[in-house]
Amino acid sequence: MNQLNKRDFLKSTVMAGIGASVFHPDSARLEAAEETKTAAAQKPRTTKKVVVGGAGIAGMCCAYELMKKGHEVVVLEASGRHGGHVFTTRDGLSDGLYADFGQEHITKPGYERYWQYIEEFKLTALPYPRRRNLMRRFNNKYYSEEMLRDPAELKNLGFSEKEVKYLSEHPFWDLKSLYLNPYLDQFTDEYQPFGIGYDDLDKMSVADLYKKDGASKAALGQMEGHGSSALYELWMAAILKLRGVPLFPPELFRLKDGNQMLPNTFAKKLGDRVWLNCPIVSILNGESGVTVTYKQNNEQKEISADYFVNCIPLPAFRNIPVEPPLPAERQYIVDNVSYDSYQRFVFQASSQFWKDDGVSINLDTNHADLWAVWQSAEEVDTHRVIVLGTGPGGISPQRALAAFREVYPGKKDTIEQVVGKDWTKEKFSPTCERLAFPIGELAKFWPHLMKSQGRIHFAGAYADNLNWGTEAATRSANRVATEIDKA
Repeated sequence: MNQLNKRDFLKSTVMAGIGASVFHPDSARLEAAEETKTAAAQKPRTTKKVVVGGAGIAGMCCAYELMKKGHEVVVLEASGRHGGHVFTTRDGLSDGLYADFGQEHITKPGYERYWQYIEEFKLTALPYPRRRNLMRRFNNKYYSEEMLRDPAELKNLGFSEKEVKYLSEHPFWDLKSLYLNPYLDQFTDEYQPFGIGYDDLDKMSVADLYKKDGASKAALGQMEGHGSSALYELWMAAILKLRGVPLFPPELFRLKDGNQMLPNTFAKKLGDRVWLNCPIVSILNGESGVTVTYKQNNEQKEISADYFVNCIPLPAFRNIPVEPPLPAERQYIVDNVSYDSYQRFVFQASSQFWKDDGVSINLDTNHADLWAVWQSAEEVDTHRVIVLGTGPGGISPQRALAAFREVYPGKKDTIEQVVGKDWTKEKFSPTCERLAFPIGELAKFWPHLMKSQGRIHFAGAYADNLNWGTEAATRSANRVATEIDKA
């Protein structure tokens, strides 16, 4: 239907409706209401064809939502597995044990869309007490949560009187709130950080803001933020406050049998719409559609669609030619959004050895080679246990084990083996959460990173206001699916 005919059709429809309402007002309203209900229950008037790039959690989620809305979807994944940074492994582990190499946890409150999928797919979420009884290491000494509420201990660590008073009444992880909370009530819209009187704070680091407001050297060492925009950090804290979520949620959960259960379920629902080992070679962003060139079994092929949804992490996406080239503003985002990345270590032990030593296994080690450790897969019926650890890329598992034994506060461990997954070396999914935006550059990224570019839409852990991994991925995936459905 051309534009003129469409306009005439709408005009005649409206006039017919007016006539009906004049002569039969009640029946016309009832009929209109019934038609609205019927239309809502039907598939979209126009079925769209959509290619989704990347079979991580965002890509699978977006494809699933588009499929549910009645659209034709194909997911192109460069690697031989779906899930991206959500990766549960059993390889090499004994007694039915498993470990999450990637995504660790979800929170409640928080991760609201993710929890809806847990309910929809009847998955099981287990309490994950990795932040309970957490012991933190300062100056080669471990401090329990109780010790870090003791004013004497806090003074010895160098905190100011104001900080000591606050920490004696609040959890140690909430220290940032002492300096952030006075600013947060100005934020009333979680999608709008600008125009509320704080724009100049984008020109200074949040560390300088802490220092200006009297933070001690000890507090600055804990809160850091020397390269982060103060406005950005305030905005992130405000989003959490508006959602009723703590800065460092202590109540965590994970999926039984591993967090890959969610992408596995998406994959089952999507069936043969997910094509693995199909790396994208180029994208033509046309006025009326897209053409995606990809490789399958070393053969170059093309697929045309109405829209392309990029759920490929930007460090990989920036290697894919797009024609016409992206505008400079969009290319800046693609080139400069930075991410966290790390290595996950999996220690298999023959017992819960830390219990014999009377210490917690939830440790912030403050070691250069191994940042933290905690237990996982507690529900597996075996005397063996899994202890997970996180550290920088480029560290061998054996070196991580040596670091653990150097800083473990007990007498002896029963670790039998250690394996690792170095995400920093991954070609297609090296990224975790989006990092803070640099000082003075918030306006270059926000809100542009959420906006479509012609026929290309963007979803993923970076493409939302809050940079919370799978929470951002599922939220942005739903946003894009809705935008395309309504287009």
